[in-house]
Amino acid sequence: MKKKLVILSLGIWALGIAHAQQDTTLVRTVVVENQYNPTVMDASKINVLPKVEEPTVPKTHIDYASSVRPVSAWNYQAMDPIVKEWKADAAYRGYLRAGYGNNGNVDAKLGYLWDISKTDRLNVAASLDGWNGDLASIQGQDWKSRLYNTKVGLDYRHAFKNFDFLLGGAFRSQVFNYVPSDKQHQTLANVYMGFASSSKDMPIQFAAELGMKSFGEKYPLISPENKNKETNLYLNGDVWKQLSNGGRLGLKVNVDNYSYASDATEDWTAIEGNPYFLTHSDDWKVRIGAHVDWKGGEDSKVYVSPDVNVEYIFSDSYVLFARAEGGRQISSFYELTDITPYFYENGMKPTYMTLDAALGLKASPMNGWWFLLSGGYQVRENDVCLTLGEGYPFWCARNMYGKTNVFYGTAELKYDYKDLVDFSLKGTYYHWNYKNTDWIGVDPSESALSLKPELEVMTEVGAKVLEGLRIHAGYEYVKRCNDFVGDPIGNLYAGADYALLKNLSIFAKVNNLLNKEYVKHDVYPAQKLNFLGGVSLRF
Repeated sequence: MKKKLVILSLGIWALGIAHAQQDTTLVRTVVVENQYNPTVMDASKINVLPKVEEPTVPKTHIDYASSVRPVSAWNYQAMDPIVKEWKADAAYRGYLRAGYGNNGNVDAKLGYLWDISKTDRLNVAASLDGWNGDLASIQGQDWKSRLYNTKVGLDYRHAFKNFDFLLGGAFRSQVFNYVPSDKQHQTLANVYMGFASSSKDMPIQFAAELGMKSFGEKYPLISPENKNKETNLYLNGDVWKQLSNGGRLGLKVNVDNYSYASDATEDWTAIEGNPYFLTHSDDWKVRIGAHVDWKGGEDSKVYVSPDVNVEYIFSDSYVLFARAEGGRQISSFYELTDITPYFYENGMKPTYMTLDAALGLKASPMNGWWFLLSGGYQVRENDVCLTLGEGYPFWCARNMYGKTNVFYGTAELKYDYKDLVDFSLKGTYYHWNYKNTDWIGVDPSESALSLKPELEVMTEVGAKVLEGLRIHAGYEYVKRCNDFVGDPIGNLYAGADYALLKNLSIFAKVNNLLNKEYVKHDVYPAQKLNFLGGVSLRF
């Protein structure tokens, strides 16, 4: 029996509505009922409403990713070495992992999904990860870097007859240091409550969430004696009517109010409406909608962008797809911290995607083979363009804003032979343009586009060596738009995991085997050769 099961959390994480989540890595989709996902939860619950369930297509059971990785920013990861996925049977609800390596690398996770009764469920999770070691700065100075993240979260759901009541929250504490300061501390918290319909017999379906997110920084760069604080009160709602042909007609509404303790950033409010219509047949899947977003405050403005997705399925496993999307993306320090904690606070502006258009083909021409070919064009207003804060008292990431547009093309290939050998290769090329820099006398090609990728290539191969033992190795290469931040990213890594018992495994991974010096996506230097190993337990 294949061990590769994609574990999807059907708890109340993100409004807790159970539905089959689409795979985004060109692998087969597997749905496991009532299963816990031990991936480190973020500082907050992901505050979005449940994605609208796309109609299933009888002709094929393979799903694909239809979009490239976001090109404006990368998901922030506190520690590089650990990329160990949990693979479990449906019987297990708990997960415990502990790992340690050089440079003080640590990774610990604990999670449990508890069905208190037939109508009550509690999801608990906690984690600690980070490092503490010497790094080589591209400014010619070695320095002792540290970054540790502590995270805890609780989510509770009570199932009434026709709807679910949701309640929860999470907290994250980040302690780290800039160059050459000795202390920084950021805290992020989220509390929420919500309601979501659960009966398909109801004429109108709904989901709603009311909550608060808070970001605090204890030692801001500009005024260390003051505290930098942001508070976001939000309300998200989705109401839809299920149509007789399996389609859906609905309206999503998001309301956000942001307030700041610092005079450098103005308080503001945003309201977004997203009407949409879904339909499908044996050969077609179509979503048609629009995003209408009003932002208040000093720069009051109305943004309008499309929300259109079309897929055409032919020859059982070939899919042509096209999309034209948009909407508000990064709007707060809270979200910016997920890109990098090392940012320099010079005010916060919401980033708006006015257009994200793509056209492509995804297919499985034969058993075990998958490929994706696509090209697209994106336009953003107030795009967060991170660049090194060279010349400032601290080396950090300045968030420069401007209008960006990018053409991109991507190709991806995957192969899996009977769960014995798997291979993947993905490459993406970008062509960027930047306008309206906020900094007088700064050359955008040397600054605003410093960390934007020009070429990304990622490949990995894995193999089952013995029963219970799998090894893998890969290489990640990223060339930026210029050499302002030093050499390209070139990370060669290898790892292994071994199942000692049915519910007990050991794992290890080594990063940067070439011992190269480069600046990562989060603008800080990468560790040289580093490793982490540990044990994981399911219970």
